[in-house]
Amino acid sequence: MKRILYCIFVTLLCAICLTACGGKSSSSSSNGNTSTSTEETQKQIAFVHNEITLSVGDSIQVEVETSKANVYIAWSTRDPEVATISSKGVITALTEGQTICYAKFGGETAMCLVKVTKKQAAPMLSVSVAFENDQITLYAGEELPLGTLVKLGDSVVDGAEIEYNVDDSVCAHVENGVVIGDAVGSTTIVINASYEGQTASMTLTVNVVAK
Repeated sequence: MKRILYCIFVTLLCAICLTACGGKSSSSSSNGNTSTSTEETQKQIAFVHNEITLSVGDSIQVEVETSKANVYIAWSTRDPEVATISSKGVITALTEGQTICYAKFGGETAMCLVKVTKKQAAPMLSVSVAFENDQITLYAGEELPLGTLVKLGDSVVDGAEIEYNVDDSVCAHVENGVVIGDAVGSTTIVINASYEGQTASMTLTVNVVAK
């Protein structure tokens, strides 16, 4: 009987020891996870976008996230000849190239790549007619659609204002984009187009011959 009681006592003692060891292991693991989580939340400042692309002459407000609101941030750029940044975080592109933008707060410095590209030229307005050259010949009494086309860059535009000025209206005249030969002779037609503040023009020579 004593032997049986001794075995039961040893078994209970082992179970208690195993439970205690498991609790310590769990506690250690839990403490380790808490430490890692704390380290991850210690970031003081970071850029919202890690890369910014601007054209020469453009400006933009740089966005950052900080651990506190309404804080002072020290701004700078590595190559101020490429881009500069104001004390309020407005960056201005000066010349084509690349640089780094720095934002410093709370003992940390965040970095952002800034790419400056060449300024694209604004599309120009142009006017043309449906002929390969700027000279046409037609008979007296004949009508010929000019097929006037107005473009902004490579895109055809609708709603442009078009005006036809005929040098010798006795020789020919224009109605609704159609040139009409009236009498034998030669004259010029100046076609003016305007759209969104831009203007363009071309000169067309019209020769009217007898049938």
